[in-house]
Amino acid sequence: MASGPIKLPYTIKGSISSNDSPRVYVGLGANKQAFIPNPPTDDSYWWFFLDNATQKLAHSVVVPGANNSSVPPGIDTYMNNPNLLFGIATQYLSLLHVPQGALYDYMASYGAGGALGKLEQLNVTVGCGYYGRVSYILVGQAGARGGPYPPPPSYEKGSYRDPTILQVSLMSLPNGQPPYSIVNEYTFR
Repeated sequence: MASGPIKLPYTIKGSISSNDSPRVYVGLGANKQAFIPNPPTDDSYWWFFLDNATQKLAHSVVVPGANNSSVPPGIDTYMNNPNLLFGIATQYLSLLHVPQGALYDYMASYGAGGALGKLEQLNVTVGCGYYGRVSYILVGQAGARGGPYPPPPSYEKGSYRDPTILQVSLMSLPNGQPPYSIVNEYTFR
């Protein structure tokens, strides 16, 4: 039994290049787990869900970028489950396909903010003729939103020039046992 909380590196990479899939890494060394979308698809959103006790991939779905104004069917089943950690990472997403309408509002309710707002502003001011592709990541604790308590923190990163890489950690309870939560810290040993 651990004498304190366990921290695991949690690194997520979004893509801005064709045929370069997003990736998720949990842990380090020989115990590191890596996940990619199935199938990796250019101009898409990859929604992934990790079990917050085992850090195993519990569910994954790839949504075409052209479906940027509607919430993926059935996604609430996973987003409302407090036993999961959620993530959204893009692959070679067209600037024309940044979230709009119901999808934007949904992502905002789960913590999307300034990083996504910058890409949205780029879309409506400069347009896709200058910057054609963007990269975006949003991760957080799943579970219902609203109610008397503030939601757990979410973390995001976006770019119109480079692939996004978000580095945070997963931390156990103080006794070293699950569930794990996301914390804004680096873990490298």
